[in-house]
Parts: sequence; C-alpha cells; structure tokens
Amino acid sequence: MGETLGSPTVSAKLRRIAQQAAREPGLIFTTLMHLVDEEFLREAYRRTRKNGAPGVDGVTADQYAVGLDASLRDLRERLRSGRYFAPPVQRVWIPKEDGRQRPIGKPTFEDKVAQRAVTMLLEAVYEGDFRDVSYGFRPRRSAHQALHRIKEQCQKMKVGWIVDADVSGFFDNLDHGLLRDILQRRVNDGGVARFIGKWLNAGVLEDGALKHTDKGTPQGGVISPMLSNIFLHHVLDDWFVRQLKPRLKGQAFLIRFADDCAPRRRGREATMAA
Repeated sequence: MGETLGSPTVSAKLRRIAQQAAREPGLIFTTLMHLVDEEFLREAYRRTRKNGAPGVDGVTADQYAVGLDASLRDLRERLRSGRYFAPPVQRVWIPKEDGRQRPIGKPTFEDKVAQRAVTMLLEAVYEGDFRDVSYGFRPRRSAHQALHRIKEQCQKMKVGWIVDADVSGFFDNLDHGLLRDILQRRVNDGGVARFIGKWLNAGVLEDGALKHTDKGTPQGGVISPMLSNIFLHHVLDDWFVRQLKPRLKGQAFLIRFADDCAPRRRGREATMAA
C-alpha cells in the first residue's frame, strides 16, 4: 500500500461509508464525490502503483512527484469544477499463453490517481455488498485463495469433471448503458457518474490513431477491475446465489475470479465454480 501509513482522516471517511452501506443495503448513495479533497487525492496517490509505464503524456510517477502538492491541488480544482479532462488510454498488446494477444491500456499517471480516488469510494460502498464467491481484485483476496476454495469444495462434493471457461471479450464488450443502470441502483452521485463516463468514453490511442467505442473498459485502467466486479456481481454472482442455486436439485457452488469460470459436476448433482 505504500511506504508510509495511510491518512487516518481518509480512512475514517471510507469506514463511515462502509458502515452506512452495511447498515442500509438498500440505500442509494447520492453525495460521495465531495469527499475527494486534496488529502483524499494524496491518499489515492499513495495507493497508486509507481512502477507502471507512463501514458500518452509520457509523465512518469517520479516526474509527477516533483511538485506533488501543487499537482494535487490543481487536480482537485479541475475535478471540482468539472474541467478535468480524461486523456485517451494508450493501448499495447501482450502475448497470451495460447499464442493470441491481449490488449492492455496505459492511462496517464494523473488519471490513475483520479481513478484510484473514485475506486476507493466505490470499494467502500460495494465491498460489503459483494458475495463471498468472488476473489478477483478485492482487498485481502487472491487467486491462490480462489484455487484453495475450489479444491476444498471439489473434495467435499467429490466433483467428477471440470470445464474451464470465461466471459469472452468481457472487458472489450462491457455494455456502458447496463453498467450505468447497475451503478445507479447503489451509487447515483452525479460527480461519480460523470467521471466514470469520461473514463469509459476517453478513447484508445493505438498506432497514433484515436479510437472511440460505446462499449468496453480498458484492461489496465485502475477503475476497470472495480467496474467489472460491480457488473458481474449483479449479473452473475447475485443471480447465481438468489435465483439459480435455490432452483437446483443438486449441490452447487460458485467461485469467480474476474471473468474466469469453470463448471464442475458430480454425477447428477451439478456444482459450478467460476
């Protein structure tokens, strides 16, 4: 999380949000963005990785750290006044194990800080809502824990076969309209919605050409894992727990890590891990 202890003031703000979210699961939060002051942005800066490649502006974390106080004051003022401009994400391609390539986005460092601040707000609201079945990109959870849980459940239920799968092209095809509707059920803050919209519509810079799309969220964006978890919590995790599982005759379980899934089955009793 960084080389120094985090801000007690920011931690207290986030704790109050989390406590209120836990007490009132049906509450719609409408006033969150005002909490993002200069100290909040400093904490977001602290939580932002410093070893990533620079984005389209070429500014590294070390360069941004020079005159940090002034930079954070200016960022706060642009966020507050609505003058914040979300720069396009630079796209690069990395090879996958199967020989194909996966697109990765490189936001600017300042954009990472701003995205981290909004992610912190969303995490405070949603972490208590998320089901125990999801392990990807959540605090104090890991892929190793997900694998251990799968192994544990498979041994318990004596699973017979496994089919590995994932949500094909999830990050490239996430529907902006559906995501916006899902967010508004819990977070209907105009400022939060405006900045998420700016990041989703900022465009991708690839080989010198700027491309815009009305769907998808760039892999590599700080806020993308949170948005994906919110979306999949509603359309997969919650659906499985509330609607599918009670209707099944056999036993079933679900373990999800990002958009990866793997159904399991034992005889006539279906068990699923995703």
